[in-house]
Amino acid sequence: MPAKVSVVRATPDHSPFLARAILAASRSHLEFGPFDVALGLDDAEILDILEWMTLSDLVCNCHFTKFLVAEVDGTPAGALAGFDPAEPDLFPLGAALSDAHGGLGHDEDELVNVMSRIEALHRCFPETRPGVWVIEWVAVDGAYRRRGIGGHLMQAILAAGARRTLKKAQISTYIGNCAAVATYERAGFRIERERRDPAFAAILQAPGMITMTRGLP
Repeated sequence: MPAKVSVVRATPDHSPFLARAILAASRSHLEFGPFDVALGLDDAEILDILEWMTLSDLVCNCHFTKFLVAEVDGTPAGALAGFDPAEPDLFPLGAALSDAHGGLGHDEDELVNVMSRIEALHRCFPETRPGVWVIEWVAVDGAYRRRGIGGHLMQAILAAGARRTLKKAQISTYIGNCAAVATYERAGFRIERERRDPAFAAILQAPGMITMTRGLP
């Protein structure tokens, strides 16, 4: 029987999967990503922090309420998030990260260093503007790639932005991730700008980030 693909709103039960999706998306095609650099922890500890963030009372762009999940025969296979920076009560990612770091009992004194390392990467992080539908944390489980999962998710998240009567969508990736750029171009996105910085490149081994935009249907 053909597999049934369903795109659903994420629930708290999806949080372990969302944590893995966020970590995979943050690393993209690189060996390590911003959470690895900032936290300096092993994968299990990073995933615990990300899962906390998806459930935190401090709702940021990692919160489960921002996500859609693609399920194949009921099993989570991919996810992405969409949000408008103008949403009321949307906390910065750093606030939720601090909450999770302390809530899980990590050294409070180390939190200063964590936030400092995140700040060093902000030079190339994409700017977000109120009224623009920002799509982030795009990830498909390796076992389900090349099966159209990403396309199902992208179509659904673009429709979600359009239902809010927003006119423009934005998505970003690292410079050098040609596969992601090609995928987003097929979804109608076009490169709007690049941000490069030597310090960013020294930390993550990527020259910077590409921001792509398109109109909403």
